[in-house]
Amino acid sequence: MANNTSYEIEIRFLAATAEEAFQLLPFLEASLGAEKSWATAIYGRAIYESGRLLRVGRVPAVDPVHYYLGYKGVDEGSFANIRQEWGEEITTGAPASAILAAIGIHEALATPQAVIERLAQAGHHPFMDFTGVDRLGYDPTLALHTKLMRCPKILGDQVMVELEAAADSYNAARDAEQRLRTIAHEFHIV
Repeated sequence: MANNTSYEIEIRFLAATAEEAFQLLPFLEASLGAEKSWATAIYGRAIYESGRLLRVGRVPAVDPVHYYLGYKGVDEGSFANIRQEWGEEITTGAPASAILAAIGIHEALATPQAVIERLAQAGHHPFMDFTGVDRLGYDPTLALHTKLMRCPKILGDQVMVELEAAADSYNAARDAEQRLRTIAHEFHIV
């Protein structure tokens, strides 16, 4: 899919509250930004059942609302999730989408709604949807992206914490996975 070979390497865990998460990971709270609302729909049951993920995300807290098309490859990790990941903003349409081309859609589409309609025409219907609030951040000392997520439909009253690294090759992704394993053991979150 295009020339983008970015890997996402992530671990996640649940905490009863944000305060509990902050106690477990002393660096977390200071690393996080402001809350942002989001909504995501997962498309294409066959894609999902093959271990891949196709989604359309919406961030309504900005004006205008921003739309994103995302695609994740099969998880190749043993401790952490290791997936190739592609993302494209489609707020003003998808004139030359590598993600759409990879699933057989080659035409330019002018709006997010046109993308959604074309996905449906190609048999990729939404079958799961979620809404929530994230606080995103980065810890430069650990070189990790951080996330604190609330998603009542899935998590109830709990919060999910995500620690994520990025890599430009599979070997670098495996190294990042080992680093996340070390961090998880150090902070007793395994």
